[in-house]
Amino acid sequence: MVKLEEDPQFLTNILWTDEAKFHNNGHVNHHNNHYWNHSNPHWINETNKQVRWSVNVWCGIIDEHLIGPYFFEENLNGNKYLGFLKDDIPILLENISLQQRLNLIWQQDGAPAHNTLAVRAYLNKMYGDNNWFGTHSPIIQWPPRSPDLSVLDFFFWGHLKNEVYKEKCNSVEELKQRIRYCCNKIENSILKKSTSSEVLKRLHFCLTEDGKQFEHKLKYKQHVFFIQIVYKYIYLCIIINVLCVCMLHFFHS
Repeated sequence: MVKLEEDPQFLTNILWTDEAKFHNNGHVNHHNNHYWNHSNPHWINETNKQVRWSVNVWCGIIDEHLIGPYFFEENLNGNKYLGFLKDDIPILLENISLQQRLNLIWQQDGAPAHNTLAVRAYLNKMYGDNNWFGTHSPIIQWPPRSPDLSVLDFFFWGHLKNEVYKEKCNSVEELKQRIRYCCNKIENSILKKSTSSEVLKRLHFCLTEDGKQFEHKLKYKQHVFFIQIVYKYIYLCIIINVLCVCMLHFFHS
């Protein structure tokens, strides 16, 4: 919050980053899937849960821009992550403006691959002490076990997986294509909201709760807001009904 007071554009300069695995048997709620026919169609929803494979995906979000997806072919370790930072990130960042690249602040969580000495030394060299934060960054330490603060954790991965898993993929390449397609469908305005007002709201809750878990407070606030809307709607309906009765009485008198 101190950074925000010093620089109101601070949040727009953060590149939020994370990795997630997508599986071929990712769960989708099929409760609302129906097959209608006059006779029993003996329809079967085919699944193959015995053969399990996955792809490891990296994505980044800065302001209203999605960076990626980028696919790691195998399990991520420190050497692969360092190579990714050196060789692939410069290419991925070509789609944002030069000004954004110059002001970029790198964010990452506490995954083991992110915290090797070589990775931290490289980030210090590239971004300086003030322009990156992770669990072992020099100035701003990213709090461990805090997915409720990360844009990709509290919004992006859930949204993307919900879209990706709506269709079955039969190969790794199909799954990658599906992920790319769903990423391209996400509107910039949604990304903008997640990196601005949503982050601010969560930062305020984090401060209010003194750094403790606060996700339940967000859900409670949303629940209260919904109840308030319902009560306002009921109140409005009552007012309209009263006015209608008064008008009928007036015209009949």
